[in-house]
Amino acid sequence: MAFYSAAKRLTEAIFDDLGSADIVELLKDIAFEIGVWHIAHIRFAKEKSPDTSLLTAVVTYSREWQARYFLKQYVLIDPVITFGQTALAPFDWQDLSYSEPAAAILADAEKFGVGRNGLSIPIRTRPNVISLVSFTSDAPRNEWEEFKARNLADLQLLSLLIDSAARSGGKLRPLSTTLSRREEQCLIWAARGKTYHEIGEILDLTFGSVKTYLDTARHKLRCMNLTHAAAFAVATGVIPPTVLQMSERPAVHQL
Repeated sequence: MAFYSAAKRLTEAIFDDLGSADIVELLKDIAFEIGVWHIAHIRFAKEKSPDTSLLTAVVTYSREWQARYFLKQYVLIDPVITFGQTALAPFDWQDLSYSEPAAAILADAEKFGVGRNGLSIPIRTRPNVISLVSFTSDAPRNEWEEFKARNLADLQLLSLLIDSAARSGGKLRPLSTTLSRREEQCLIWAARGKTYHEIGEILDLTFGSVKTYLDTARHKLRCMNLTHAAAFAVATGVIPPTVLQMSERPAVHQL
């Protein structure tokens, strides 16, 4: 229920056009609800050096850590930023390569309550712009691994909604894209966590037809996967945000 509640609140925030300060407070609440220490959203331009690429940042880290990060110009050597500029899939901070200066960032971050564990999810929904949503925790490593394995699909969906809520320039405008009735139905059921087979049984469609409708919907929305497509469609109004209210949890599982 925590992830469902978080997704619902983020969807409402997208259409309420919250300011950055309000979004930070919302992310603090969501971090507590889902069991992480911090949530951070950054946007940067592709194919630019780290010092010129950072466009916006909405983070729940302490003001002291934010000030120190920029005072020390950690953005120039932060491996999360460096790797995140080209990453296509979620990555754990522990799996990154750290030079001696970069390793100092982690030690410094722990002093300011960032947490020893981190997971970053890259979001690529706009040309020449990459967003990175990060979740941190200070849980023991085995608990962190269990948390990731259990909740990765939900975290990916939340990341898309966080990216939309944090997007500068006000509310999202509805896309000109129109889904067919069947594409919308299949995507809604996918957003409720149903598999291809389950969607076929519900809508009286073959497995192949369900796959075709979902693939077509994903391509129309220019999304990488179903998690991305479902969250993006809800966030931009292609499908009604109320569809999540009919499901016990908003996760889109791997199909």
